[in-house]
Amino acid sequence: MMVRKVMIAVLAFLAFATEAVSADLPPEPLSHAGMVKAAIEQYIIPHIDGLKAATAPLPEAVEDVCKTGSPEAEKALQERFDKAVIAYAGVDFLRFGPMLEKGRREQISFWPDPRGFVARQMRLLLLNKDETIAQPGAIRKQSAAVQGLPALEALMHDKNVPLGPGDAARYRCLVAHAIAVNVASLATEVAEGWEKPNGWADKMLHPGPANDTYKSDSEAAVEVVKALIVGLGLTADLQVKPQIDAKVRLTPPYDKSGLQKAYYATSVASLHQLYDVLNLESWLPPDRLWMKDWVVGTWRTLESSDGVGGHMPHAKREDAPTLREVFDRTNGLRNMVANRLSVAAKLTVGFNELDGD
Repeated sequence: MMVRKVMIAVLAFLAFATEAVSADLPPEPLSHAGMVKAAIEQYIIPHIDGLKAATAPLPEAVEDVCKTGSPEAEKALQERFDKAVIAYAGVDFLRFGPMLEKGRREQISFWPDPRGFVARQMRLLLLNKDETIAQPGAIRKQSAAVQGLPALEALMHDKNVPLGPGDAARYRCLVAHAIAVNVASLATEVAEGWEKPNGWADKMLHPGPANDTYKSDSEAAVEVVKALIVGLGLTADLQVKPQIDAKVRLTPPYDKSGLQKAYYATSVASLHQLYDVLNLESWLPPDRLWMKDWVVGTWRTLESSDGVGGHMPHAKREDAPTLREVFDRTNGLRNMVANRLSVAAKLTVGFNELDGD
């Protein structure tokens, strides 16, 4: 039931995001400065603020579980955790600026984790039983693997010693609360990094010779387009490919909480929204307008899949796309944005910039 609620929320987000943004698209191509402004105001800041709001209730929810151990408290924690993960899925691919600084992305969500660092580092942390972990900021001195949402999920779903009152779970509760506080603090730092005076938003909106990062509107626009390209690559390579290639051994995102489908749906919905905000298609010459129809079909395919081979409820496409088709379409869209749409928009995205992180 809980996962169903999350999926309903994702579907509502997808419908709203796509329709609301499409309705506001200008008839003429956005300038590079216009792309940056639209991306920041219509996508980046609202989603970063959404992450901040979604993570803020986590510490209190952990406290309630540790005090009472009641099913109601456990349910409330899981619901708040789910919302935090879904909010993060909408900004996962914004791997520049405040999210990149000080390794905040890895601290918030250490995934993918093919070598099992979260489990290993968590075992060491629990064995040491260092009480100073409860002190403000102490968790930041630990490995990034035990600082964020995957580590909190591991503690929430440990059936041997569940979070709750009692001596057995006391230290685990200290760690879980420290992690929850840390995630909320990191999200706040990212939001402040974007929105403060002379912060990252101002840096992107005011490029020039004195700017230490962006010398032109084009450089700032490339940064956002790169994020879109990286996001498509992350969805294809980390979420879909492991299911069709046995050589790729990756645990699905937040599978202990049953969020694989919701994470995929949010990733696709978020990328679609950013794609529409950038309005790269408006730069296409008349002989390339066929690309629009291909892109429409691609988004329909991606949004019709539940990310694991099934069919998304209320999808525009009647049949369930195969995961191979989803993977190929996602890669095709990534290549089209990188090699055709960005070129049409007079933006130069270098090869190395397409490799993700």
